[in-house]
Parts: sequence; structure tokens; C-alpha cells
Amino acid sequence: MERVLIKLSFWVVLVLVQTSRFNSCLENERIGLLDLKSFTQSEKILVSWVDDKMSNCCDWERVQCNATTRRVIKLFLHDTMLFSQYYSPNGLLTLNLSLFHPFEELESLDLSYNYFAGWHDNKAYDGSRCLKQLKILDLSYNHFNATLLPYLSYLTSLTTLNLKWNNIGEGLKSAKQGLANLTNLKVLNLGENQINNSLSSLGM
Repeated sequence: MERVLIKLSFWVVLVLVQTSRFNSCLENERIGLLDLKSFTQSEKILVSWVDDKMSNCCDWERVQCNATTRRVIKLFLHDTMLFSQYYSPNGLLTLNLSLFHPFEELESLDLSYNYFAGWHDNKAYDGSRCLKQLKILDLSYNHFNATLLPYLSYLTSLTTLNLKWNNIGEGLKSAKQGLANLTNLKVLNLGENQINNSLSSLGM
């Protein structure tokens, strides 16, 4: 009888472990989220993002996963750089775009109210994969200028783009084709960017 109970307990534990793995987010996305947390350089935010494989990152704050595939589909990273400004001259930061490479099914990304003034990509950019499912992008209340626009042109699934309160007006003429490929775009907010050109100058 005791042997039967031991075997039964073993199978129960095995089923629970397998179920937990099925309901968890993908390992490469879990690691990607931890890399994003490290980028913020602060332990005061994203508290639930812990380096523990038993912790389901789909349950972490500011993260939403697809209920079926368990892939990350939404990230709410507004105000996440509030404490990181002190690590950069002038309080302005550069956004590392390679941090988002693991999230191939991401549909919505909110990076508003941060201190981003520029961007770079540490990895070889693969325009056929990176953020190709992204539909909603909020970059409002940052310090981006028009040099960002050519990169955004690869995000052809975008339907909503919020660039309010940036410096897009600076160098806009030289980047006027930056949004021309966004044929699915329905909502574009360029308010408070000191733009004197008409929207037709964007190639839209």
C-alpha cells in the first residue's frame, strides 16, 4: 500500500510540474524580461520580475500573455526609467532595441514617460522577425528625434503610433519617408513635436 501511495504521489507531482511548464511563458521570453528589468537599473520597479524558473512570467506585473500560446503580447513599460536617469549624462537615455528581439508576437508596447533620446541595436537586426506583430506602440513623452522614423518603417503591422511630446520636428525633412511603409496605420499622434511641415511630408 505504501509503495502504491509513493508511486501515486510521484505521478501527481509530475503532472503538476508539466502543467506548470505548459502554463508558463517561454524560457527565452522570461530571460528577455529579466534583461529588460536589468536595463532599468532599479529594484524599485518590476518587483514581481524575479529570476526564479518556478515563477510564471505571464503573471508578472506589466506583462500580458496570450492565454493559449503563452507568448508575451503586451508590455507596459511606462515610467520604468524613472530611477535610471541618474546613470546617464543630462538625464537622457538610449533605448537598446535588441532587448525586444525575443518577443516575436508582441502586439502592444508602451514605453511612454521615460527618458529615451536615442536608440541602438546591439544585435544584427532581422527585419523579418523583430516586432513584426506589433500593432500599438506608445513612445510619447520621451526625447526621440526624427532619426527614429526609418526604423519604425519596418514595423508594418502598426495600427496605432503615439509620438506625442518628443523632438520629432528636428530633422523631420531628412526622414520624411520614415513612416511611408506603415500602410496599416490608423492612429498617429505627433502632437507637441514642433512640427511645421504638413503630414504629407511624412510620405503618408
